[in-house]
Amino acid sequence: QPVAALEPVSTQEKMSSWSLPPRCARFLLWNFIYLSWLGRASSFANRTPRWPSRPSSVPRRISSDDSVHSQVESLLSSLGNDRETILGGTKVHIIGTGLSDRVADLPLRTLFILSRSDVVLHDALSLPEEEIRRVVSPKCVVRSVGKRGDDKKSMKQKDIDEMLLKYATDDSHDVVVRLKGGDPFLFGRSRTEIEAIRKSSIGYQVTPNLSSCVAGPHFGGIPLTDPILGAQSFAVFSGTDAGGKGAGESGRDWESMDVDTLVFLMIGRLDKLSLLCEKISERGIRWSSQSLCAVVQNAGKPRQRVWRGTLGNLGDVIRTDLGKEVLTVSPAILVVGPTAALDLGGN
Repeated sequence: QPVAALEPVSTQEKMSSWSLPPRCARFLLWNFIYLSWLGRASSFANRTPRWPSRPSSVPRRISSDDSVHSQVESLLSSLGNDRETILGGTKVHIIGTGLSDRVADLPLRTLFILSRSDVVLHDALSLPEEEIRRVVSPKCVVRSVGKRGDDKKSMKQKDIDEMLLKYATDDSHDVVVRLKGGDPFLFGRSRTEIEAIRKSSIGYQVTPNLSSCVAGPHFGGIPLTDPILGAQSFAVFSGTDAGGKGAGESGRDWESMDVDTLVFLMIGRLDKLSLLCEKISERGIRWSSQSLCAVVQNAGKPRQRVWRGTLGNLGDVIRTDLGKEVLTVSPAILVVGPTAALDLGGN
């Protein structure tokens, strides 16, 4: 039989006769949607945001790699202060550090002066030397000149005065800092150091800070005055004199101390603490072995401890807690008076 001739088919008819399987159509459609979304997301991510980034909840620590000077100076400038206002054109700065044990607790003024310092002479502070080095420049000379009560190895005050004068008269140093614990003018030797640099007509400034005689008891939850308890006055004493002799060995007339609260700083050895409590209760008309008292150790630090008792049993309370082999509670503060029984510290 003859073969029938094939009729030509147009391209339009070919396209209309072809159809895409449903599964393939869905696959291509979803791929198209995904690629379109991915392109938009990438474009959005590369845009510069119109709102400020949210600050981290973790505070940023100051390190020696940071430009501490620029950070502090920028903040001071925004507050209306500048380098000349803070430094005042003076060379020697005698600064109290309070009970600070980290640079974050220091006042902004102190941080600025430290960041500009060429020499730092510091006592045996709660503030570790490594904390000081985080603020000062790498070229800054940092030296410890601290004294510890009757420690025979401590530097003599005369040697400290001479060292301060040596650095202060050196033209290669613009800013010399003398760091002291607590407040510079309370139970310190700032006077002899100031007199030494005054003789050489060297300018100086004193930056005060909160003394441990107030801050220490407060960290322990003990107010120094309280109108409800009738405590309206307080007196502050050194628990150890310059020669290492305890306050209980001084022969002080406690009968004349007509105040409501007694505060003793630099309480060291337990035997001296017990002797002091004994002398107060024996000599004081308003004090007895039943008078309330407390000792705050490592005030404001993670290892802070508070012992409460009476003048008659406080030493035994501490020995029972720490063990009879413990000889010292330094650094510690003794508070005697009705407010010593209060505990108003934070949770």
